Amino acid sequence: MTKRAVLLFGAGASVEYKAPSTAAITAKIERQVMADDWMKACGGDTAYQAIKNRLQSYLQRPDDVNFEQIYHCAHELSYSFPHTEGAMNEFRPLLPAFTTLTEPLDARALRALCGKITDVIYSQFSAACDGNPLSLAPLSAFIEKIRRTHITRIYTTNYDDFILQAAPDLYTGSANVAAAGPQQFELRKFWERSDDASVFYLHGSVHLGFPHPMPQGSEIGDLYWFHVRDEARKHARFDGSDVSRMDGTQIMRTSVVTGLDKLSRLQQRPMSHYYAGLAADLMRADIIYVIGSGLTDLHLNSWLHEARSLSPAVPLLFVDYWNGHFLEATAFDAHRKEILLFHELRVHAKGPYGGVRVGEHWTLSPDGMSAIWDNGFQSFLAAQDELDDVLIRLKCKT
Repeated sequence: MTKRAVLLFGAGASVEYKAPSTAAITAKIERQVMADDWMKACGGDTAYQAIKNRLQSYLQRPDDVNFEQIYHCAHELSYSFPHTEGAMNEFRPLLPAFTTLTEPLDARALRALCGKITDVIYSQFSAACDGNPLSLAPLSAFIEKIRRTHITRIYTTNYDDFILQAAPDLYTGSANVAAAGPQQFELRKFWERSDDASVFYLHGSVHLGFPHPMPQGSEIGDLYWFHVRDEARKHARFDGSDVSRMDGTQIMRTSVVTGLDKLSRLQQRPMSHYYAGLAADLMRADIIYVIGSGLTDLHLNSWLHEARSLSPAVPLLFVDYWNGHFLEATAFDAHRKEILLFHELRVHAKGPYGGVRVGEHWTLSPDGMSAIWDNGFQSFLAAQDELDDVLIRLKCKT
């Protein structure tokens, strides 16, 4: 088997399994922050409300504010205080020399708020993994279908484990044994197993945690894989040293990556290897599936762009939801996702004349090198005959 397929999953692939939407997790975080006694004691609730109020008055619509924006502001503000007296230059944050905070926010409160946000994210997505009302059999069949003909490399920005539930034998970068203890990332084997069917969690997982006490041979801040989610949740927090950035600020270590500056957070193991693996796999792929992605992660778009810039371009199938009417939805208007789809991913299909309709929900680009499914992930899984038809029409041997 020499053909290779890369599948990149985003949040839209999990919402039908009842994983929390952005709006839902934002509301849940706010309720728990405001009700938490420690947040009230340290000022985390005040910091949350101050950041939310400022963003609501700044953004075009108050409802646009979401948890990633709030986390980003809380995290960056927590490092915007004057440096410790006597600190070396590399530990002196630069921006405080030019800015002064006007909000009465406390650094400890901001750090506590960031920790609380990641705690709620972790717990809510972990619970969603047990509360899925849908069968995973269609997802299992889809993954198995690709595995029969392609080396299958799956990458996801989601924290849930629906993909692993559907295909438990996929390689994750750690030993695939149901051991009780935490599993260390296989630093050498990860690269030796580049042809194995795999799933890698680019932005962290509800299976990752910081074991305590530290296992022998581990380094400070190493993330380990826990096969049991409840055990991983006990070790989701890290309260030790942060990771330094070149501007004198730092990054808090977390087992789930959130906020708006994800690329900086991908420098810790194992995510740094996942990200490097994604780049290598995309550039060697014979076909790419992008499923349920809002294309907001620009660090991922950059490598999709590179793969689509090859000559010939790597064929790409984009699975998302436009209420079953992609051509009509893009006939006279395009939002951020559609603009990125056209320009970054080079999917040159736009209604009413920029695409060829195939069946009820596929739109084939005029160059025959990409196609769009517009009726959601579950509907896509149920229409594999239509997928087969589109694959035949693509101008490539997939």
